[in-house]
Amino acid sequence: MGKLTGGSRRHPAYPVFFPVAAAYGAIALPVSVLALHGMAPLPPLATPWGHAQELLFGFGLLVAAGFLLSRERPAVLALLLGFWLLARTATLVAPAGPVAALAGSGFALLVAAVAAPRFLSAAKKLRNQTFAPILIAISLAATAFHAAGASLGIPARYAAVHAGVLLFAVLMLFMAGRIIAPAAAGAARQAGHHLEARVQPRLEAALLLLMAIALVAMLIPGARVAGGTALVLAGAVAAVRLARWRLWWSRHRPDLLCLGAGYAWLAVGLLLWGASALLGVPGRGEAVHAITVGAMGTLTVSVMARIWLVKAGADPAAAPEPVIGTLLLAGAAALRLLQPGSEPALLAAAALWALAYLVLLGLFLRVPHGRRRAARASGEARRRAPGRP
Repeated sequence: MGKLTGGSRRHPAYPVFFPVAAAYGAIALPVSVLALHGMAPLPPLATPWGHAQELLFGFGLLVAAGFLLSRERPAVLALLLGFWLLARTATLVAPAGPVAALAGSGFALLVAAVAAPRFLSAAKKLRNQTFAPILIAISLAATAFHAAGASLGIPARYAAVHAGVLLFAVLMLFMAGRIIAPAAAGAARQAGHHLEARVQPRLEAALLLLMAIALVAMLIPGARVAGGTALVLAGAVAAVRLARWRLWWSRHRPDLLCLGAGYAWLAVGLLLWGASALLGVPGRGEAVHAITVGAMGTLTVSVMARIWLVKAGADPAAAPEPVIGTLLLAGAAALRLLQPGSEPALLAAAALWALAYLVLLGLFLRVPHGRRRAARASGEARRRAPGRP
């Protein structure tokens, strides 16, 4: 990877990856839901694993790449985006073909190959290196998903999808915690309080361990009780960690409350999934939607909006878009949990999801990203300089 990552001109991925991901989330994912239920003429997306592939390894991994690749050569970013676009196109044309499998796996593996070494070399503490193995595991899950489609069959694809959901849950537990903790401490200080519980490394380590147990238990026949217990405990630990951030001290920071809502959806999803496994009753589908629609939807909208606004020099707390998106996605997630078999509820949830990402696209259009804003400010300063005509 030396040729790919060398050189002096480096740029963040978010100015391109975030708008592309938001547009894809607003259009393609709701359409895949409609196709899955026979309401759109797109057979390649009219399967549960086709819909899950686009949500996790198409949309979710592109957002993660935009967040993690903060400084990279344009050629590498173009290569990543090219693999991503080829995978999306090939999925529509020939979803079971080699091009879709190679492009989808290639995108996932390339994201891990570019980003993981950075975290391994830059992080001084062992727990801060967790990004790397999580990314590698997600890329392997994507590769296993495509391999299952080529030769291993439907049960293996479901296993890869469920492993992908849990791995993205781990990534969100880790990433969101690292964003919320310092922001909550700063907001508490502004409100005249002192927040002692910040990253909470012991609870974070417990979450990582419990999620690892749950993932391993998925692969072992007869380990349903162990996996369910681990997920219930992980959901409880996540809820305790969230409560210790005391976000009610941050009532003046709606952007932090939106991040907290996404983290709460994670806790709900893990608890539901674990309870379903422990009791041997239906409910895993509702748990998956709590994690994907509720947590992934809310956190991706909130994090993308926050990074965009901060890089542009704007105040994240003053922007209405994250709040609107959070409310829309809360409605979508609630509909998927409370009325899972209702076609009107499905259509309403898909519409609310699409609206949330259209609102986010509106933010990207309304606020110039950091580089353009800095160039504009520099130009205005030169024009105002004494002696200039």
